Amino acid sequence: MKKVLWMIVALISSGSVYARQEVTVAEAKTLRDDRQVTLTGTITGRADDDHYWLKDPTGRIRVDIDDDDDDRYLIGKKVRVSGEVDRDDGYSEINVDHVYILK
Repeated sequence: MKKVLWMIVALISSGSVYARQEVTVAEAKTLRDDRQVTLTGTITGRADDDHYWLKDPTGRIRVDIDDDDDDRYLIGKKVRVSGEVDRDDGYSEINVDHVYILK
């Protein structure tokens, strides 16, 4: 019985390691590459083809949103994005897995 209990505790603990941490833009810029995060802010505009600017009270960061549809509707929307930090060429951006429009 103790073995089963310890296995359950170990599984629960290991799952939380991969949880996405809710962070601000300023915090996201300091995190290591490939860190799973969630950010909330407003999409203020397009940076280039698949990249947008996400702004919160602490700053702005480029987010990579791969979407084949016409996604101009995102600009001006408050969103919550989940993905991973990508630190290339001295810049930080978020490779987005999910976008949730809040309003």
